[in-house]
Amino acid sequence: FMNEYLTIMSNCIIAYGGTVDKFIGDAIMAIWGAPLDDPNHAVHAVRAALSMMGRLKEVQLDFAQRELPAIDIGIGINTGVMSVGNFGSHERFDYTVMGDSVNLASRLEGANKDYGTHIIISEFTRAALGDRFFCRYVDKVRVKGKNKAVMIYEPLGEGVPDAALLREAEAFENEAADYRAQKFLHAREAIETLYQNNPLRLYAIYLNRIDKYLQSPPPADWDGVEQRLHLPENLIAARSAAPTLQVVS
Repeated sequence: FMNEYLTIMSNCIIAYGGTVDKFIGDAIMAIWGAPLDDPNHAVHAVRAALSMMGRLKEVQLDFAQRELPAIDIGIGINTGVMSVGNFGSHERFDYTVMGDSVNLASRLEGANKDYGTHIIISEFTRAALGDRFFCRYVDKVRVKGKNKAVMIYEPLGEGVPDAALLREAEAFENEAADYRAQKFLHAREAIETLYQNNPLRLYAIYLNRIDKYLQSPPPADWDGVEQRLHLPENLIAARSAAPTLQVVS
């Protein structure tokens, strides 16, 4: 079962020029831009991720027909400078990547469970994509061990989306900005409308946060940044996605 699944997902990575770095249990770690240079590494990484989600739908149907376990995945992508080469002991070593950029990709992969998303990319990957992909704003977070906050996004497809999705995503990004500016009542009313029309876990997260701050306002120096990437499950009555992949480019 695992070999069949990992083969299908690995083929998506390889098809878009990625290198399968290693398997970590049921997870795959992949890299772009090494060992061969790839000027479009971020684009290829996101295309591979979207391809994997497309194949996942086919796999889910096939596995269900064969009475195999249901699966779901999450993908985290970050773009940045990292150390690459052979690491290990004199007797045993692996070709891999290390550094803060790698660690952030791992954090984003795990964050899919929190937000109910399937793919999360950092602001650095989004900047490298240019305008080739449509991405929905998710949050501004400060991951464990880091002082600088990072914007995170969910890529929804390549090219221009349909008008309704574009309006919804733009409306949410505007209300997320109001949330960070502590305009809680206005943000809550607008996000509640979005949630009623499309009950995303992402919207439920913000509604719960706002309700918390309306009852107990944040400190004066609050900067609107989420301090962690794992949220109490009992606060959110929505589905989550299980993470199984991290990608760095």
